[in-house]
Amino acid sequence: MKKKFIQLMLFALVIMTASTVFAAKKSPEEIRAKLDEMSEQVLERMYEKYPSSEKAVQLSYAYCTISASSVKWGFYGDDHGRGVAVNKQTDERIYMKMKEMSLGINFGAKEYDLLFVIVNKEAWDRFISGNIKFGSEVSAQASDGVNGDTFTNAAIVANGVWVYQLDKKGLAVEFSLKGARISPYRTLN
Repeated sequence: MKKKFIQLMLFALVIMTASTVFAAKKSPEEIRAKLDEMSEQVLERMYEKYPSSEKAVQLSYAYCTISASSVKWGFYGDDHGRGVAVNKQTDERIYMKMKEMSLGINFGAKEYDLLFVIVNKEAWDRFISGNIKFGSEVSAQASDGVNGDTFTNAAIVANGVWVYQLDKKGLAVEFSLKGARISPYRTLN
């Protein structure tokens, strides 16, 4: 057990160090290109794991992919990620960042992907402005309440916004209160 604990903490340290080095050495153009590539990979993984997500993206007004990591230790947890929001109506791309903090019982580290499905212009405007209030309701199958579409395995984030989550690696145990914000990445837009 002690060996696993040490490995988990080393993994968390490597993630934090790598993300700092990555952000410090790349130009905005290189970061945007990397985020665009990462977005395509997130979509591929989501479509494979949650086949309904592909139809949801096809029918959506817009979508956003974020690749994130978290470190949870003691009473404090910290998640951060980056990605791109794509308006399918205008082909506009907004580069986004995510920050989530949690207080409670937290332990571990993990990497995960998020796919936000945005169903209308009002939800898009709220999403890219950073004015999304995160809900905690999760459903195995949910309807968008507008078109009668169903997003199997999606969770409700806000009115008009659904999210799919796919854990890539790591382990985190938590019993905590969370607060999250997704906002435009000013240096990339």
